[in-house]
Amino acid sequence: MTRTGAVGLALFLASLPLGHADDRFRFPIASLVEDTARGLVWERCSLGQVFHEGRCRGEAARLTLAEAEARLGAMATAECPWRLPRFFELRGLVQAGDGNTAIEGEAFPDTPAGWYWTQVSAGGHSQQDCFVDFAGRGRTRCNMAGRFHVRPVMSLESAAPVCLSPGPGS
Repeated sequence: MTRTGAVGLALFLASLPLGHADDRFRFPIASLVEDTARGLVWERCSLGQVFHEGRCRGEAARLTLAEAEARLGAMATAECPWRLPRFFELRGLVQAGDGNTAIEGEAFPDTPAGWYWTQVSAGGHSQQDCFVDFAGRGRTRCNMAGRFHVRPVMSLESAAPVCLSPGPGS
């Protein structure tokens, strides 16, 4: 390789993102997180919480699967198709946190410890039976029933621009 080629390659490699959490998450509006690594848009807060001044205020709801699906169905529109995350999508948010939570705290502030619903199967399990907990180092488990938290998500590809823009008076 010539010296010019090596310098060009070095400049190209230096321009590539390093994959840090800071590079992975963008905030098209304050209450949403664009996950650039996975092409998803997440609510910053769990259902039941409200994003205000950089924090998720209120208590995250614990819902049955039927309640979670009904709440997401009421939120979803053709422009903003909110849904339950797939297991691998939600599991992909688990990362080293502040020691109390295993999720990036700036992108997802005030995430409570506790299980979160997922949409589809993982590892051969039937639908809606695998869960993610962001407590400590993060953990997953399958074949449980109960009342769990919900982290709404939609595909960036499916989201209309109106979903990622502040509404009137925002």
